[in-house]
Amino acid sequence: MSHRHSTYRSILIGLVGGAAGTLAMGQYWTRAAPLVEGSSGGADSDGGGQDQKPKPDAHSIAPLGQVHEPGESSTAALGRLAYEGVAGHAPGKQTRAALSEAVHWGMGAVSGGLYGALAGRGNPVKGAAFGVGLWALVDEGFVPLLGLQDGPAGSPARGHANRLGAHVAYGLGLSLTVLLLDAVLPED
Repeated sequence: MSHRHSTYRSILIGLVGGAAGTLAMGQYWTRAAPLVEGSSGGADSDGGGQDQKPKPDAHSIAPLGQVHEPGESSTAALGRLAYEGVAGHAPGKQTRAALSEAVHWGMGAVSGGLYGALAGRGNPVKGAAFGVGLWALVDEGFVPLLGLQDGPAGSPARGHANRLGAHVAYGLGLSLTVLLLDAVLPED
């Protein structure tokens, strides 16, 4: 098999693994995240009263300013911005939710393709490390710098821990799927 064919195969397997990793991330949010949050309140709980809400850009580290709306996830913000750029107006509530899911799953699959190109074969340690790298570089770095979410000070430690856990779950789901598919699919 040629090197090019092997690389394409790894990328395609990674794309599928990325979808599986995204599914694993969703399971983390459903099953493990509530345990990390504990009984002290949700991710938005800061122990303060209603009158202590920060100004919209108080936690922004974006050089060009915050582009997400209050309470809007980074995937929802990216979907909304793309929609507004194409349609010229804001999407409705259902369209926003669908766009957020599409961005989330698309990013998961594309990141999986990148993993396939870089790592080739699945390895749970490499997968977990890849998830940590995505969390550190993308979730904690690029996304706040682009104004798609607040900077690090805009979220309590438990929120950061949950996002890290979700990305580790993603990396493990990705790498285990890649490992399985690599073993069962013929290389031609």
